[in-house]
Amino acid sequence: MKKLLLDTIRIRGVRSANHSFESKAWLNHILLKLEKSLKIKAHSLRGFGWGEDEKGGLQLALAICSELYPPEVAKRVYPVFYQTFLAGIQEDGFDLTVDLRGFNRDVVDV
Repeated sequence: MKKLLLDTIRIRGVRSANHSFESKAWLNHILLKLEKSLKIKAHSLRGFGWGEDEKGGLQLALAICSELYPPEVAKRVYPVFYQTFLAGIQEDGFDLTVDLRGFNRDVVDV
């Protein structure tokens, strides 16, 4: 079944400053599961991340892209998704509305 491309998404993430709990992330109000993304590829067994946490950021990008795109597309585009939308986040908590139109046109191209 082909997934419909969304124009915008909402991504939320939270981690404690002292890392006393695993980071959590939501896509459009749905909690993302680390285990599900690890079945595709393991970048970070410690959990999701963003900003300077490249391995955790790649894991989060993979989790998001696997929900948005067909499997073969998600595997191809998630590193670019991380660099484009997640690598620059410096806060321990964030709440973003992301416009995907340009990304879908220029990177996804399905």
